[in-house]
Formats: sequence, structure tokens, C-alpha cells
Amino acid sequence: MGLPEYITHYFEADRGPFRNICDLSEEDARKLVSEEENATTAFNRFAMGPDFLAWRREADDLLIRAYSEKFGCVPEGRPYFAVLGSFDKTLTMFREGRKIEMEVSGFSEKELTFMYPDHAHLVTVYGADAPALFYQPPTDWSRESFWGRLFTLAELREEYSRLGIDRMIRAHEERDGWAGCYVEAQLWRRGLRGEG
Repeated sequence: MGLPEYITHYFEADRGPFRNICDLSEEDARKLVSEEENATTAFNRFAMGPDFLAWRREADDLLIRAYSEKFGCVPEGRPYFAVLGSFDKTLTMFREGRKIEMEVSGFSEKELTFMYPDHAHLVTVYGADAPALFYQPPTDWSRESFWGRLFTLAELREEYSRLGIDRMIRAHEERDGWAGCYVEAQLWRRGLRGEG
């Protein structure tokens, strides 16, 4: 089975698409967490308070580091996030979730990258001081070459099944999981517009 030829970007309806919390000032980010920490959603990451912000900033910084190491240049900004194909359970993370689907063919190699399971685990892979929230690798993570690896679409197409990512996604889905059920996509192109 081939990979999906589209990605899905999920977002909060009243805040609009193509945003990254780490682009906010410390004050604005704290205000957002305060406004959202009591939201009734299936999974409320904002309820973690300051730990969420500390992890998210560190994980995003490490993702930029991984991008720079891979391509030999610094991206022009922080990425926006999506999933390869779709994982509509993500809509329940928002009070009023929305989504935008985009064809992968509309992006260059440096504008769209992928990571499995998602970039949360970079704090462990790089040995960062930030809290190790969400899905983290096992202690022997270096035996599986997808941990900490940023993929281009061509690389992911070539190695998806060989690395067992397809099997792991199915196993997580069977356990009614969340993390581990999708491949994260990072959109590095700035100025994206969408429906809001």
C-alpha cells in the first residue's frame, strides 16, 4: 500500500490555521494556556500548564536543529504541523476543530518534512532538559533508525514499510491510541493561507 498523497492540517476554528504557539511571545503564550487550560476537549495539552510550554519550545527548537542538520541551512521560521493523510481524532483536541487537506505535490523537499511518531520525542533523542511529555522512545531507541529522524517525502516513501512504521501505526490504532497512530508532517513554507 502506498503512502497518502495529501496531508491534513488541524486547527482551532476561532484562532485560524497555520499558526505555531512558539511564535507567540512568552506573555501571549501564557495567556493562551490560561484561556485554554479548562477547555473541554478529548485531550487538553494546555491543562499541563508551564510544562507544556517548556516542552513545546524545546521540542520545536530541536526540530529546527534537525532540519538544519539535514539540509545544511536554517529554515526561515518555525513549522506548522499536519499529519500524513488524515487522523481526524486530532479534531477532538480543539474546542471547535477544523481541518485543511493539501496535496503533497504542492511542496518542495525543503518545505515539507515528516517524522514518526512526531517531534515530541526529540527531547529524549537530543538529551534535552525539557519535560519528556507525550510519546517518547524506549531506552534502546537507537536500534530503530526512525527515532529522531527527519524524512523527506521521497525518503519516507522508500523506507516506510521497511522501517515498520506502517505496522506500528496499525498496532497503535488497534489499541485505540493517539500518539503513534500517524506520521507528523512539518510545513516549513511561510505565508500559507487557508480557510478560517
